[in-house]
Amino acid sequence: MMKRLFLDESGECSFAQSSNCKHFLITILSVDSSENEIIKDCLKRKFAGLIRKGWDKTKELKAYDLYRNKKYGAESIKEVIQSLVRIKSLEISYLIVNKDKITNESFKNAEYGIAYNYFTGVILSELVFEDGFHNLYLIHDIRNKETHSKKYFKEHLETKILGKALEKGVSIEIQIEGLASDKCYGLSAVDFFSWAIFRKFEHSDDRFYNLLVGKLKRRREWYVKK
Repeated sequence: MMKRLFLDESGECSFAQSSNCKHFLITILSVDSSENEIIKDCLKRKFAGLIRKGWDKTKELKAYDLYRNKKYGAESIKEVIQSLVRIKSLEISYLIVNKDKITNESFKNAEYGIAYNYFTGVILSELVFEDGFHNLYLIHDIRNKETHSKKYFKEHLETKILGKALEKGVSIEIQIEGLASDKCYGLSAVDFFSWAIFRKFEHSDDRFYNLLVGKLKRRREWYVKK
């Protein structure tokens, strides 16, 4: 069965001194293609309820913005997450990095986007070759990728996955596409999960993370242990 994957990130992948974030997070939501429409139905109902309460329907719904708005806040985010985690095949995988603990200067000084490509490739490769996601359609937010001429996000992932498939003698069907997050309910959903996970590590607030623990598939935590 084809898996539909949605990719999001939180924090900054930059190792510059000016970066305000201690961590960088890659989050992947996976769901059987047969249940993809359930995400849409779930979020349409939740978002309609928020709009009835006064949310500007022309503004994209993001967990970060909801949390900052006292009228909606934490309870609205919890309701969205609790509704989504009821979807049977839905699973969440993540890779989080404490940037302060990475000391390799060549990696830190590489062009912006190299680290992003690398860490995304690590978690995606595990889903493909260790968890058997051999037929997948990965969707990412087009506005957050290909931000400079040397990033080549799609090409990097395809090379990594298909090259490893060649080495292992495994047949892989992979499609990667960038869409606008305000046009894709799966990207809206993974935004809530990514925000919840990032908040646990960056702000020591696990209230939202605890709601999705039962749906966590892969947890890669680089240098985050005290």
